[in-house]
Amino acid sequence: MVEQEKGISLKQIQDWMQGVLVQSRPAELLGNVTVQDLVNPSARLSAGAHLNIYRHSYIARLRECMRNMFAALAYALGEELFTLFADQYLAAYPSHSYTLNHLGLNFAQFLQDTRPDLHEEQKELWPDFMIELARFEYAISVIFDEYVPNNLESATIETEDRHLILTPVFHLFQHPFPLCQYYLDFVQKREPELPFPQQTWCVVNRVNYKLGLFPINEAQYHLLTYLKEGKTLKEAHTQLIANFNFPKTDFESVWPVWRRYFINSGFFVDGK
Repeated sequence: MVEQEKGISLKQIQDWMQGVLVQSRPAELLGNVTVQDLVNPSARLSAGAHLNIYRHSYIARLRECMRNMFAALAYALGEELFTLFADQYLAAYPSHSYTLNHLGLNFAQFLQDTRPDLHEEQKELWPDFMIELARFEYAISVIFDEYVPNNLESATIETEDRHLILTPVFHLFQHPFPLCQYYLDFVQKREPELPFPQQTWCVVNRVNYKLGLFPINEAQYHLLTYLKEGKTLKEAHTQLIANFNFPKTDFESVWPVWRRYFINSGFFVDGK
């Protein structure tokens, strides 16, 4: 065993391997241990050549994972710039998990900490958009894996209001850019341009393991927020009218339209 012969621990070997793979540290810098002590050569390739092949494959896999998790961001930044950011991020935040599902957890914060105008008093808008988009895309990846019971029945138009309950996988977002529409345009291959700032609201839900993204207006956002907080539909109606000077007659006229949109979009399950 190398650990016994060289007097090093398994943890040291793991740290060394991570440094070689992710941060490209010299393979010989582990006390008196060299790559030949840890990797077997073959008839055609040296130990170092084997390690380099594995390292390039490992980095390529991490890059691909980041590209899949942040596909819209990769499109917005361009392949070359996204890869540069991804490589810097992977060096700063190497994976410590057996799964790559959480690989991008700190990517938005990394982009915030390394934005080119970080120390400038006057900030540019495009980094704000990229950071928000990274945060939104990571949230979408988390939402996709959320647990939901299998015995839920979707609400229909015939479901009474008192039985309408938000579906378990239901999330509300408020953004200073039209991120939801940008993401939808990207997924539908419309090649969206970078948008101008605009306050927007949207819902991300999951029905039968299919994600849905739905732009909503501000009043709908507040109504659904009240429901998300646990209020009944009647209480949410009342609070919306009271807090935002939303005339009761106006609400009564738009509620049937909202109700149909919400139900058809899978926002509610039947709670009877």
